[in-house]
Amino acid sequence: MEIWDNVVRMVSSLGIVLALILGLLAVARSAVGRRFLPVNGTPLVRILGSSPLGSRKHVMVVAVAGEVLILGTTATDVVPLGKITDPEVVTRLMADASSTPSTSVSGIIHSDHLEEGRRATR
Repeated sequence: MEIWDNVVRMVSSLGIVLALILGLLAVARSAVGRRFLPVNGTPLVRILGSSPLGSRKHVMVVAVAGEVLILGTTATDVVPLGKITDPEVVTRLMADASSTPSTSVSGIIHSDHLEEGRRATR
């Protein structure tokens, strides 16, 4: 009988520890989710368009704090390629992204609208 008491005590202790871990995980997920959203609930970073270049390589047009940036992304790096500085193009991109989510960046990247970003050399 003493063995069964120990087994019941061990299983109940394990259940309590697992419940605490799952509870902390739920709290951590909700805290991290709130950390990346400002007070009004709109995201800080919006992906306006993306186009694949190859295996796990993309060119992305993103809006961050009112600026539109062109980024090159790989599995391990994010490289700034340029910035769209023309206010009319920025306004059009933001309006297009809010009405319909775009997955292609073709036609919105023109050399006359870019401010050259830093190039990563590897």
